Amino acid sequence: MLDIEPIRRRRIYEDVAERLQQLMLDGTLGEGDVLPSERELMEQFKVGRPAIREALMSLQKAGLVSIANGERARVVRPDPKHFIHELSASVRSYLAHPAGMRHFQNARLHLEMALTRHAAREASPADIARIGDALARNRRDLGDMAAFEASDIAFHYEIVLVSQNPLFDGVHRAVVQWLSEQRSVTLKIAQAKEMALAFHERIYDAIAAHDPDAAEAAMRAHLESVAALYWDRDRPAG
Repeated sequence: MLDIEPIRRRRIYEDVAERLQQLMLDGTLGEGDVLPSERELMEQFKVGRPAIREALMSLQKAGLVSIANGERARVVRPDPKHFIHELSASVRSYLAHPAGMRHFQNARLHLEMALTRHAAREASPADIARIGDALARNRRDLGDMAAFEASDIAFHYEIVLVSQNPLFDGVHRAVVQWLSEQRSVTLKIAQAKEMALAFHERIYDAIAAHDPDAAEAAMRAHLESVAALYWDRDRPAG
C-alpha cells in the first residue's frame, strides 16, 4: 500500500481569497479599488461572515489588500519588502545551521558581485557621487563601531540602488537583516573595520572608473574576506 497523505479539504475562506485574488489578477479589481462591504461579499459568495473576514485577513497578510479600522478593504500594489519579510521566520531557522549560513553567504556574494558589475557599467555621475558620499561617511566612522556598521550597510545599499529595481532593494534589505550576526561578529575582530574600508575604497574606485571586471573582483574579495573572518574567528592564531 502506498504511503500517501490524504488530500486536504480546502476551507471556505481559501476559496473566497483565491477568487478575490483572481479578480485582482485579471484586472477586475485594480490598485486602489475598494472591495465590496463584508455583507455584499457574503451575498455574492454565499458564505458566512467568518469566511469573508478570514479571506480578507489572508489577503492582507499576503500584502494584497489594506484594511484600516472602520473602512472597507482596499486593493494595494504588492510590495517586495512585504513578501520578502514573510520569509524571515523560515530564513532565520535556516541560518541557524552552518550549511544555511554558508548558502546565504554564497547567495549574497553572487548577488552583490552582479550588482557591483552593473553599477560599474551603468552608474551615472549622481550615482557615483552618492556612493562616494557613503564611502566618505564610512571612512569618518572608522572609530565608532555602531556608526561604522551603519555606514558600511549604506555603502553597499547605494550600489544596489543603481539597479533601480525594487526587488533587489527588498532582497538586499532582507539579507542585511538575515546576516546581521555575521556583520556584528566580524566587525569586532581586530583590523576588520580597516579591511572592510580598504575593500570599499577599491570597489568605489573601480565603479568610478567604470571598470566592471575590477569592481566585481573587488566585491568578491571583500565578501569572501568577510566570510573567512566569520568562520575563522574561533581558530587559534599561528
